[in-house]
Amino acid sequence: MTTRDINKEQPKIELRSDEVNDILRRPPRWIIRWGISVITLILLLLIAGSVIFKYPDKITAPIIINSENMPVRIVSRSNGRMTSFLVRDNQNVKKNQLLAVIENPARYEDYKVLKELCDSLSYVATSVNSDAFFLKKITIPGRLEVGEMQNDFVSLTATLSELYTFLQNDYHMRKIEKIRSQIGYQKNQVASAARKLKMAEEQKMLTRRNFERDSLLFSQKVISPADLERSRGTLLGVFQEYENLSNSMNTLQISIQQAEQMIFDLEQERSRNLQEYQRNLKGNLETLKATISSWEQQFLLVSPVEGRISLSQYWKENQNIHTGDVVATVIPAGETKIFGKIFLPLNGAGKVKIGQRVNIKVDNYPYLEYGMLRETVEQISEVPAIIDNKNVYVVTISFPKKLLTGFNIEIPCNQEMTGQAEIITNDISILKRIIFPLRHIIAKVTQS
Repeated sequence: MTTRDINKEQPKIELRSDEVNDILRRPPRWIIRWGISVITLILLLLIAGSVIFKYPDKITAPIIINSENMPVRIVSRSNGRMTSFLVRDNQNVKKNQLLAVIENPARYEDYKVLKELCDSLSYVATSVNSDAFFLKKITIPGRLEVGEMQNDFVSLTATLSELYTFLQNDYHMRKIEKIRSQIGYQKNQVASAARKLKMAEEQKMLTRRNFERDSLLFSQKVISPADLERSRGTLLGVFQEYENLSNSMNTLQISIQQAEQMIFDLEQERSRNLQEYQRNLKGNLETLKATISSWEQQFLLVSPVEGRISLSQYWKENQNIHTGDVVATVIPAGETKIFGKIFLPLNGAGKVKIGQRVNIKVDNYPYLEYGMLRETVEQISEVPAIIDNKNVYVVTISFPKKLLTGFNIEIPCNQEMTGQAEIITNDISILKRIIFPLRHIIAKVTQS
């Protein structure tokens, strides 16, 4: 007999009692009721919790923080050695104040003389009342070392010399004065001729009356024909003298009119010549000013705003600089408005509204140590912009005068501070977050 056969013949032994077997076969009803109740309660609590408990939906996007009056970087536009460095670190500077001079062929002192000359000549180039006396008061330097400005300076002085010679000689005005003197003399002659003409007219009236009386007497045969002819001859002589005086006065008046026309023509010619000289002077002056401006941008470092100087790499004379180097930074004076620009991607941008909360994590200051900045959305661009070859909406937020984090730590405002902005859009319940995907799946299945 094998082992298998022996095992088959052995009867199975039941080790449990009848009470235990009854419990295992059919659990008590109270256990089932309580179990169902507990499970139902747990499910209800889960459902209620998913409805009650909400957590915010957020959109993350990069942000750049700037101030309205941004610090201005003074950048070199040429290579060379700084022959003059006129400021020190943290010094207050005014707008257009000279900071440094880069080595170049022109002497700075001669440049200042040339600059003053251009300012003085600006009036001469535009004024219609320019005269030699005014030009004589302008000092024309004999020799200047102004480098690339030299040719334009020579052209300007040549044109200025021509204008001075024109005004100094003033041929037109001298001729005009002579003609005016002649006109004065002729007007006196006209006045004298007018007096003589008036007397001749009275003489003519008297002579006419005498002739009329003689004619009456001749008709009455009181006087002879010879007497009448003498009276008639006298009348004709007076008439002739009157006509001569009248013609002489008319000739003088015509001569005066011609002289006045000549004065007008001379004045017009002088004005045209003066305008031509001034036009040439103005053109040369503008060319020189443009050359000076180009030279200033290339070799002079000037503060464009009022503020405080911040130096780092360069701080003294004779240091060599290169094109594109930041020589100094001017921090504008006065209070400034701080703002941030969030570059919001198109995906989900429709959920962003004005007034929503924004949590900002600044890259330079870890938020776990310093905390986050908390502000609200102030403005949203109406159309997307292209930033770094991406279509984004630009969201603007404003900060108070200080950057204060949630940990009550003030962060210094540096220009172009970068970070990540979390825009809190809506508080959505857990149940809705479960339903939304299911609804999408059901709608998709229904449409298919």
